[in-house]
Amino acid sequence: MDVVRRIRLKDTSPGDSLVNRHAACPRRSSLASTEMRELPVTTSFSLFTKIVSGRGTIHDIPKELKGIDADSVLIVTDPGLSKTEIPGRIAEVLIAAGVRVEIYGAVEPDPSIRTARAVADAALSAGAKALIGLGGGSSIDAAKAGALLATHTGQLRDFAGVDKVPAPILPVIAVPTTAGTGSEVTIFSVVSDPDHDEKFTVASRHLAPRIAVLDPECTVKLPPSVTAMTGMDALTHAVEAASSKIAQPVTDALAISAVRLIFTSLAKAVQDGTSLVDRENMLQAAFLAGAAFNSAYLGVCHALASPLGGHFHIPHGLANAIVLPHVMDFNVAAAMDKYAAVAVGAGLCPPGAHPRAAAQTLIDAVRTLQRDIGTPIRLRDAGAKEDILPLVARDGLKSIQLRFNPRPAAEAQMLAVLKAAY
Repeated sequence: MDVVRRIRLKDTSPGDSLVNRHAACPRRSSLASTEMRELPVTTSFSLFTKIVSGRGTIHDIPKELKGIDADSVLIVTDPGLSKTEIPGRIAEVLIAAGVRVEIYGAVEPDPSIRTARAVADAALSAGAKALIGLGGGSSIDAAKAGALLATHTGQLRDFAGVDKVPAPILPVIAVPTTAGTGSEVTIFSVVSDPDHDEKFTVASRHLAPRIAVLDPECTVKLPPSVTAMTGMDALTHAVEAASSKIAQPVTDALAISAVRLIFTSLAKAVQDGTSLVDRENMLQAAFLAGAAFNSAYLGVCHALASPLGGHFHIPHGLANAIVLPHVMDFNVAAAMDKYAAVAVGAGLCPPGAHPRAAAQTLIDAVRTLQRDIGTPIRLRDAGAKEDILPLVARDGLKSIQLRFNPRPAAEAQMLAVLKAAY
């Protein structure tokens, strides 16, 4: 089947500099008062994406496209979402405004380098002046990678790493239909290489979507299991950003706000997918957490989640959900004050609580939330094989995220976390 669907007016149916600077001048989180007395170091915070949020905001997309002089677009989405009315609704809005639209609807989970190339070819064939990433993190990441390859020559792996994209790419507008990855505001695109059973990341400010449209009406039909997994992904982003070595006051504030919204609304959104209040809260939480880790980066949990996905095809959000409390157990000695500040700031325990008790409250709350939303809690239940875990630990050591974890982790510690989660 031709995966590029053409829609005409009559058819209205449905970087190295950043990372090395932080690595050279590691800064502990601002969350602990004792750490505030350290000598000041240089930090940076950037948000390259304009945020348009609220119910019905997909109707604002034509205005945003006009602002970037884009009168033709390629909508990049997945087969499941292609069967819903959402792509068609957005296409109708665009066509009514005189925008030419085509749809690429074959993005798979953990988009591959071949899919990125296919998206680029579709964008070039359509003469697209912008790409709309519609869906979860996979579709948005595929749109970013496709926009990159449609603009610059070379193979996608040529750009793997930090700050290797030399110049701007075709504009990307992100319309998330899940609330978790934060890809709608981040500088990252995670792509899989099926031939080598691994994932790699392209990180560049040029990959950040130009605009993110957060419309909760686009998320109301998300299945409970996907709502749960993506919500835990957002929680992991927030917790790891808050405990990062290079956290700073602005990223702390974003991360804590995200945690508070997640504990307020995730279980409710899983239980009642039609609750627009909770859907909107989760979209905001995912965006806030994404904005936080855009500058603070992450840690051991994400270093392990990528190879877990590569080796066992465990969905990224589920891998994070399972591993997160075990990573927190590992990190708590080094991140006690940070976890405590998150627990207090998110309203999980009162101000003045002992840091050790408050930190444990946060870890316990994560485990309780896991049970409440019904995600698997063991790697064995998600398809992992115990004899492959040493290879997962070894692959996890390749992740740049380990630089920012509050506690150093060698292969033995990574394997111990995986075995605890197994």
